[in-house]
Amino acid sequence: MGRSWRFVIAWLSAAVAAVTVSWLGVRLGVAPAITDEAPVAIDANRRYTEVRFGVADALPSSAAPATPRPSHSSPRPRRKPSSAAATRTTTPRPAPSLTSASPSPSPAPPAPDVRPRYRVQSEGGDVIVAYSSTRIDVVGADPLPGYAVTVTRRSDTLVVARLAGPSHASVITLYWNAGPGAQIVEEYGG
Repeated sequence: MGRSWRFVIAWLSAAVAAVTVSWLGVRLGVAPAITDEAPVAIDANRRYTEVRFGVADALPSSAAPATPRPSHSSPRPRRKPSSAAATRTTTPRPAPSLTSASPSPSPAPPAPDVRPRYRVQSEGGDVIVAYSSTRIDVVGADPLPGYAVTVTRRSDTLVVARLAGPSHASVITLYWNAGPGAQIVEEYGG
């Protein structure tokens, strides 16, 4: 009886070793196929470029276009009282009651946008982008002749700018991922 147990234990050990070696081999061979990112098909009509920006890449504040400020209308000039009105006696006005609403203060002018700006270059033209960790805005565009610019906001930190021409389009995806970045996809007509 003791001898049969040894054969059973030897057989179980060999089976466990075989399953372990097979599992490791399959895991190593299949691991590249089961990653977090979906595989990207190679397209001959597209070219991908990834750009990351640093502090040294920021445009000088004088080169960045200023954001348009709302125009404030000038107050109307006051009319001078006529000489007849100046000779009239004025009656004192009653004091305003405490229950009357006081006029609301005028809104403060918006603070200047001090976010760093970066120029993202593509074959369809350039876009100038203001980046921060909470918001990304396209503040200017310089498309090539014949190209039209459209900007689509996906979220506060994800904006897509498309510079489309007759047989080519540059799609620039602007994002914030631990710093400013952009992905440029050049799409060629075929």
